Amino acid sequence: MYGREFRIVKDRMTVFSREGFAVANMDISTLKSMADRGEIDTVIIAAADMQARLFGKRCCADFFLSEAVHGINICSNNLIWDIELNEGGQYPLAGRQTGLPDLRAVPDMTTLRIYPWFEKTAMVMADLFHQDGTPVSAAPRNILKRRVEKAGKMGLQADMASEIEFYIFNETAETARDKNYRDLLPLSRMPAESIRQLSRYEHFLGKVRRNLNRAGVEVELARPERGRGQAEVNLRYAGALEMADRTAIYKNGIKEMADLEKLAVTFMAKYRTGEPASGFHVHMSLRDQKGDNIFYDPDDDHGMSPACKHFLAGMIMLAPELMCFYAPYINSYKRYGSTFGAPRNLSWGFDNRTLSFRLIGRGKSFRIENRIPGADANPYLVLAACLASGLYGIEHRMNLPFPPVRGSAYEMKDLRALPASLMDALKDFENSEIARELFGREVIDHYARAARYEIENFLASVTDWERRRNFEQV
Repeated sequence: MYGREFRIVKDRMTVFSREGFAVANMDISTLKSMADRGEIDTVIIAAADMQARLFGKRCCADFFLSEAVHGINICSNNLIWDIELNEGGQYPLAGRQTGLPDLRAVPDMTTLRIYPWFEKTAMVMADLFHQDGTPVSAAPRNILKRRVEKAGKMGLQADMASEIEFYIFNETAETARDKNYRDLLPLSRMPAESIRQLSRYEHFLGKVRRNLNRAGVEVELARPERGRGQAEVNLRYAGALEMADRTAIYKNGIKEMADLEKLAVTFMAKYRTGEPASGFHVHMSLRDQKGDNIFYDPDDDHGMSPACKHFLAGMIMLAPELMCFYAPYINSYKRYGSTFGAPRNLSWGFDNRTLSFRLIGRGKSFRIENRIPGADANPYLVLAACLASGLYGIEHRMNLPFPPVRGSAYEMKDLRALPASLMDALKDFENSEIARELFGREVIDHYARAARYEIENFLASVTDWERRRNFEQV
């Protein structure tokens, strides 16, 4: 689960899992050797925006090796765009009043990897700095890095794994846009539970698995889900920052692979009223300096250590105040309670998919699953919220607020409901002193502004629902 060994293969630094298949990453000397042989001619420098979309530049390999390896300038407006690339109001970080200054995107060379679905291409994730060298506090990757550093100071490492659902369509991005995203043709019109039905997805999901593994994004499985055209990719455990990088690369990459196959993909939390929603389930555990999973206690009736109970209590208590990270859009809230497997309230228990927090596994694989985030959420912010709230629970030795839920949590009216809308979530987010303590006022104000702009745009828009309901009747 945690072991790695290194081998040199034809001048290439390759990381192997215990099972022995390559999860290729590179170092700078490997990149130079491959560039000299003509195997790599392009390097993508990528950072994550507020929506976890990757932005950056494609560099010629020789320019990257001589110059861009030390960083490139990139406009600060990439951290103030809304989902449609509109300037979301005046942010202290960037805006017309600031003159939209450049930020510095500095490659993190530990993330250098092959980008195999494009020919002769490598990519590297970058951290964002101001021109004076100070980190950009609102940059999603920096937000998570600070949480990881906090865990390290406590002698802990967080291991996490992502499971994200999405829909695939026999459309291109252009044909979907031309149809106003209505009446789209799913990859399969039948729910895919049998092997024969699964095979209808394999021409695409097979390429996804192989390409992601070659890029060092270790995949456990990729499979169809209950919705027509819905699928899920499960990533293998890794450290929190590496998992966020892998998840961002996967979400970006699967859309690129879909484009290459003349398909379209959406990670909307709820893309259509009559279809199941798409979630982002996060599995997590903590290791101490000896590498032991500190969540597991064989002497406890349920296998839960005190640290596990404290961590879970922190996540439960702070989940309503961090919903703007777990569910950042108006559409995000259409998912909760709309389909089986999507939570409706704050609940925890054992191996129960109606809950917000599920405990599963045994021994070193004993872990907490957070089922609140939607597929549309930013993985850096989701993992940062999980880790920050859990560590807060450990530091304050918080107790679980109620016993484990048995049976369906959906029918339990005494449990606190999750926020019903982004409007409700924003109130808790802005007014949370604990969130400001954990992330800093600048971060909370930045993402609250983004949520407010999302709400303002929605309230100013006339929707299909309004026309269908009111056009003839009022």
